[in-house]
Amino acid sequence: MTRSRDQLIGRLSPGVVVLGIVGFVIVLGALGFSSLEVVTSPGPYVAALLLGLASVVAVLLPWPPGRERLAALAVTVAVIGLGLLVVSVLPDGRPGHALWFPGFVWVPLSGLALRGHPVLALVGASMSAATTMAWAILEPDVGLEDGLYRVVSPTAAVVVAVGIALLVQQYAVEVEKARDEQLQAARLSAGARAAEAERRSRLAQIEQLAAPVLILLRDSEGVDERLRTECRLLEAALRDGIRGRHLVDAAVRETLWAARTRGVGVTLLDDSGTDAGDTPPAVADVVRRCLVEVVEKLENGVVTARLPGPDEATLVVITPDAGDVALACRPALAALDGTGGGVQVRLTNEADDELVVTVRRAHTDPEPPRTPAARRPLDATAARPA
Repeated sequence: MTRSRDQLIGRLSPGVVVLGIVGFVIVLGALGFSSLEVVTSPGPYVAALLLGLASVVAVLLPWPPGRERLAALAVTVAVIGLGLLVVSVLPDGRPGHALWFPGFVWVPLSGLALRGHPVLALVGASMSAATTMAWAILEPDVGLEDGLYRVVSPTAAVVVAVGIALLVQQYAVEVEKARDEQLQAARLSAGARAAEAERRSRLAQIEQLAAPVLILLRDSEGVDERLRTECRLLEAALRDGIRGRHLVDAAVRETLWAARTRGVGVTLLDDSGTDAGDTPPAVADVVRRCLVEVVEKLENGVVTARLPGPDEATLVVITPDAGDVALACRPALAALDGTGGGVQVRLTNEADDELVVTVRRAHTDPEPPRTPAARRPLDATAARPA
């Protein structure tokens, strides 16, 4: 928020900055130096003029990043200090020789308010007004009324600037809030469209899968064993689409249908937590290809494929022919190792009836566990021992 205000006030074009500085130097400087001969001491008077000019220049120029509050505090101190210096050297009963002084109060302090420092602006205005009022009350030929006349205008100008700055801040917050609401609405709309597209896609898949079986049910006079088998296979395929969302594509569906027909049990579990429309898990494509390679080699047994997160997956095969299946799958899995953006594929065949395929993204691959020498794990590129 403060940075956006700085871009409005502190990042003006060089021409505007130069014109502003020159204008204040000419007008207020001329007023100040015209009374130089009548003040009791020119040193503090000139120092006050220089502080006023410096505060105007400082509030118009950009501030170093990270030092905005320090710069604002310096401007406030300069405004308060120049007031103390001016009233200390004015001749008795002659406040007219400091007509330039209010300009060096409200201009830099109003700039502070608009640059996002309203508290410092009010503090500076209050201290400057207190200084002038104390001098007016203590000076016999000035008085309270003349002092009020001299502090009301610059103080009011600073208060108005603070009010404008607060309104701008409020409007900026509301605009930002409206922008966030629009972005959130856009996200919700995109999610709804993605969910609708996913729903239509799944309905089309279900229709494609179920249509042949439903036609058989319609045309059959009774439910025979073949039809029961088709219904069981259809149920399993539909369950795969629900429980293994990102583990199923056309090739996997066809392979699993054929494998279940041979008597292979297959369970797909997608626990990655990825909703419809989201980016699919990074390893999903490689896992599907591994699943096809492994299941095609099976004549019996049980396969469980689980996707616990977006960056890893595990295929566990229980079959009496685990060693032969591992030997047959190793070349294809070795070819998949390193594909899919650096996805690693590891094949482990530690038991005679168990085969494990682990798929991970390279940057999340933990240190390989230490295993006994008698049960050495085999990766996808290792040679099977004789």
